[in-house]
Amino acid sequence: RKTYERSIEMALTDSLTGLYNRRYLTAHLDGQIGRVERGGKSLSMIMFDIDFFKRVNDSHGHAAGDSVLKELAERVSGNLRSFDTVARMGGEEFVIVMPDTNVGIACAVAERLRQDIENNGFTVPELSTTLPITISIGVATARENGDTSESILKRADDALYHAKDTGRNRAVLNTDGVFESITPVLQEEVAGGGR
Repeated sequence: RKTYERSIEMALTDSLTGLYNRRYLTAHLDGQIGRVERGGKSLSMIMFDIDFFKRVNDSHGHAAGDSVLKELAERVSGNLRSFDTVARMGGEEFVIVMPDTNVGIACAVAERLRQDIENNGFTVPELSTTLPITISIGVATARENGDTSESILKRADDALYHAKDTGRNRAVLNTDGVFESITPVLQEEVAGGGR
């Protein structure tokens, strides 16, 4: 039984970070989108990746890169609610699925995460110093009708690439193909009574 449970765990988790993998994420996301359609619940997604991660590997080696990925996974997991799900999509790309979360809260979490990563260097055992790391983030929310795991992932991914294309180390919200920086969205949220 333990071997069976271990093999299931290995099939659904990323061996380096211990986070869920893409296979698990897709199945989990399908279930969450079903909840949105059935009960009008909100669902938000944050997709992010490390800026210039190749430079970390090229300059300091793959062991240093692995240390950064593991620490990032721990930091993100430690700063979310117990029912949020974090998954490693592959490489240096990650996704957070946030049930019962509206766009304002998702944007606030994304910006808080971005600032935490930027302001706190990463400890790498092989180096005598901490590494400065930044991330780019895309945010999307589920539509009440006709959304799929692929379509919300695509919107978050498009927002992430918009963040990369417009300077990196930023968070961008994608509302049906309209991209806006998270910071103005947060100011609107505070000033204007929700969204």
